[in-house]
Amino acid sequence: MNERQTRIGVTQELIDVSDTQPMRYDVHLSTHPGKVRSGNEDNFAINTVYRRLEDPEKKLQGKRLREPLFCAVFDGMGGEANGEVASKLCAEVAALVYYELVKNREVNIDELVSRFVEKSNHAIVDMLESTHSKRGGSTFVMTVFYNGVVYPYSLGDSRIYLYRDKHLRQLSNDQTLAMKKLRANIITEEEALTSPDRHKLTSFLGVDVDAEGLAPQIYQPFVLQPGDKLLLCSDGLYDMCSDRQMSKLMAKEPNEACLALVDAALQNGGEDNITCLLVTCSES
Repeated sequence: MNERQTRIGVTQELIDVSDTQPMRYDVHLSTHPGKVRSGNEDNFAINTVYRRLEDPEKKLQGKRLREPLFCAVFDGMGGEANGEVASKLCAEVAALVYYELVKNREVNIDELVSRFVEKSNHAIVDMLESTHSKRGGSTFVMTVFYNGVVYPYSLGDSRIYLYRDKHLRQLSNDQTLAMKKLRANIITEEEALTSPDRHKLTSFLGVDVDAEGLAPQIYQPFVLQPGDKLLLCSDGLYDMCSDRQMSKLMAKEPNEACLALVDAALQNGGEDNITCLLVTCSES
C-alpha cells in the first residue's frame, strides 16, 4: 500500500493533484472570545503570525500570501490558566513548520507535521508539570499549501470545511467519544449530533503525557480551485451554527463570509470562543 492510500480519504473528486504549480492565496481571519467566557483560549497560526495572549480579538482581511503557506487553528482546553497558554504554545511551535517549509524544498510534509505534534504535545506536558496542573491541552486543524496542493491534518474536534459549488462539506474527522461510538455502530449519526459525548475528546495535543507517540490525523491532499473557500474553525462556530446556516454565509465574499460566520455564532449565543480562518485562491 503506498503513502497516498494510507491517508484518510476525502471524496475522490477533490484529490486530483496532477499538473499542479505554486499558487497564491488570500487569507481571512476572525476570532472572538464569545459572550460567555472572559478569555479566548483559541489561537491560530498563519506562517509565523499568531494571536498573542493580550489580543483577545483579532481580524485579518484578505492577506495575500505566496506558497509555501501554513494555516492552523488551535482550541485550548483547561481554562484561562492553561487553555490559553496551551494553544499559544502550539502556535509558537507551529512557526517551525513554516521555517522548515521555506528552508527545505524537499521536505516530507507528513513527517514535518508529525514532528510538530510531538513537539507541541511535549511543550504542553512540560507546561502542565511546571504549573502542577492536571488539566490542559489543545485541539488543532492545519493545512499546508505546497506546490499547488493542500495537505490537511487534525486532532480533536476543531474542523476543516470546504465550500465548493454552493455545497459545504466537512473534510476532517472529529476525534470524540461520540464519533468513536458512531463508527462502532453503537449510536446513530442523528444521536451523535446531540450526544453528551460529542465534545469528549479521544485525542488532542497534550494527551500523550508518557510520550508513547501521538500521531496527527492525515487526510488526502487536494487542489483548491478558483471559487472554493476553505474554512478552518474551532467548535465555537459549528456548535452555534447549523451546516445550513454556515453554507449560506459561506456564499458571501470571502472577507464578508469570515466576519459573518463569527457574528452568527455570537448572535446564536456565543457560548464558546470562536475562530474562523478562511482561505481562497488569489486571482493574481
